Amino acid sequence: MQVVSEKSSAANDWRRIVIKVGTSTIVDASGEIKYPVINRLSQTLTQLQKSGYDIILVTSGAIGVALQQMKMVKRPTDIPAQQALAAIGQSYLMAIYNQSFAFYQQHVGQVLLTYDVFNNKQMLQHTIDAIEAMLAQHVIPIINENDVIAVDELDHQHSFGDNDRLAAIVTHETNADGLIVLSDIDALYTDNPYVNPTAKKIPLVTQVTPELMASASGSSDLGTGGMATKLYAAEYLISKQRQMILINGKNPATILDVVAGKKMGTLFKGV
Repeated sequence: MQVVSEKSSAANDWRRIVIKVGTSTIVDASGEIKYPVINRLSQTLTQLQKSGYDIILVTSGAIGVALQQMKMVKRPTDIPAQQALAAIGQSYLMAIYNQSFAFYQQHVGQVLLTYDVFNNKQMLQHTIDAIEAMLAQHVIPIINENDVIAVDELDHQHSFGDNDRLAAIVTHETNADGLIVLSDIDALYTDNPYVNPTAKKIPLVTQVTPELMASASGSSDLGTGGMATKLYAAEYLISKQRQMILINGKNPATILDVVAGKKMGTLFKGV
């Protein structure tokens, strides 16, 4: 396992940043929406934008918030039911974000993407142009996969499968300096810290090895990701000479500490 134990410099020189928010960050285990977390996230990203940073938000959570709206306790397994929930939840999720960001006088724009966009040079360029135009107007793009039409989750041929991968691809294609992933854990550990109290934080990873991948497991009940998907995203970004930082999303204001150069969470950075 190629893991460096000492800490290294973080994101203090980043100017264009992608932030990825997972379902577990904005929806709790009982299905309740974490409005205070979304509010703090909106405040934090607005502060960064008004300080001269280009900010792109990749968010999960459409199906998670739809479950609450429809008073359902468990995510269905059949694809049409998930499509319906994605359609219901996406509009509600954007309403929450719009209201939250509007309180801080920050404009946002919705971008729904499918896997095919990144396989079509013309469509990809149109997407990048639209994002660039929003950033030029100081608008924060809010990106999610279009789960209403990206229905091939089982074989992942036309779906990202999780928004960690989507966020990594967006980071590369928009020429962002790095990706900050907000998770329900504050770093990558040598083992599951909820099970093994002797598990230790890994401050810096320079290579995602098969051994490291094999040690990753688990996902939230409401979302589709887990530590393995984050490692795949990190592996992709390292291969593109870009960086990723994994931190706990419980208090999104921690993003400000990361951007200020404080060594937090786990930094994924090639040598």
